[in-house]
Amino acid sequence: MHQALPHLGAANPHALSSFVQASDACPIIASEDICDDRGVKLWARGQPVSHALQQRLLDRKLRQPLEACLRAPDGVNSTDLVTATRQLFDHPGPLSHALRPWADELVAEVARLPLHPVVQLLLTALRSSRPDAFGHAIHTMALTGAMYMHAGSDRYEMRLALLAGLVHDIGELYVNPDLLDPSHALTPAGFRHVVIHPRIGEMLLTRLTDHPVALSRAVGEHHERGNGMGYPLRARHLSWLGCRLSAMETLAGVLGSAHDDAWEHGSLALRLIPGEFDPIAIAFTSQIARRMRGQTPPSTGVDATAVWERSQQLAQHIAGCTHTAERLAQASAPGRVQDNAQLAATLLAQLTQAGHELGVWAPRELIGQELTELHVANQEIQFRLRAIQRITTWLDVGLQTHEEAALAQLWPDTDPQINAAMTTEAAATPPEASPAHAFS
Repeated sequence: MHQALPHLGAANPHALSSFVQASDACPIIASEDICDDRGVKLWARGQPVSHALQQRLLDRKLRQPLEACLRAPDGVNSTDLVTATRQLFDHPGPLSHALRPWADELVAEVARLPLHPVVQLLLTALRSSRPDAFGHAIHTMALTGAMYMHAGSDRYEMRLALLAGLVHDIGELYVNPDLLDPSHALTPAGFRHVVIHPRIGEMLLTRLTDHPVALSRAVGEHHERGNGMGYPLRARHLSWLGCRLSAMETLAGVLGSAHDDAWEHGSLALRLIPGEFDPIAIAFTSQIARRMRGQTPPSTGVDATAVWERSQQLAQHIAGCTHTAERLAQASAPGRVQDNAQLAATLLAQLTQAGHELGVWAPRELIGQELTELHVANQEIQFRLRAIQRITTWLDVGLQTHEEAALAQLWPDTDPQINAAMTTEAAATPPEASPAHAFS
């Protein structure tokens, strides 16, 4: 996936477009002369960004990264972040109600966050071009900060966590916005473009700011999972901040969805697979879920028989896919097909075990009539199946035709609901579409 990273010596057209759009409401100016790699001046210092700059930078390599040459002096600042955090608590909802015990401390710490000029520029562009993504960043910041406060972390760790939550999705500015449109039918090629955004964010922070390495690494890990079921690198050994940020980013997406029982769903999402998320994040979420129980409207319109039947369909589908993955792994020569088949078999086995431990595949008479958790579990398990399918058949670049055909065997068209969802769900931030977090 490394070849998908942008070259900082050339202006990314999507990021540049967002800078121009943001400059309509908030002046963005050149802090120094913008020159091409031969020293030819393309834009003078002090000149505001405009559409003319877009034309001049087309297909031109730059002597300095564009982001290092631009400033948004009146852009997103500490006052704006404090205002956005306070607004979070002014609007009733599962997030504001649950985090109220930490509201005053969160506001106070947000006011002290250091904003590097490049980060300020990127946040200003994000707020202008994708306000929903900016809102998701504020929510993730608040959740990550509250989790660290709950755990009794020191001020340095807490502020680093707040900043990580705030900037985790800045890499999305460098992705074609059409691929982030909720109505866009995502293809494997499109998926590979979208999933590189954590590494882009990590690269920007590492090369263009003086923020700690721990921050940039965590941003690069915010979609990774401790069991390898993440992207873009399928990493298993994450930093402490990275694994906690990935948990809170996932939780922010669940809470931002339209689902009933949002905290119950979020708690289940984090604890479903042992080792996937950080224990401190799981404990924080589970404790809030218990506190919130009975304070939000219960799920409505749940048909007990339909929910149980759906759980049985999922169990049969997982069993069939597991058998296929194991057979393909044994029959394939060493290489990417065998590696992906083995990964699929391992992840499907984890999902099967998780379902058994939750009791979602117990006989109907043992489950009874209270099926709220089973309904939530079905949604979460269906999402996990889609995620496993994507990282084992969509993530690798340059698969040969015969390799693609072999990996297609992993996912027989035996569950129309899952296969239909694969081509229709959103890649936007909040990156959580049906059931709650399609890209988490």
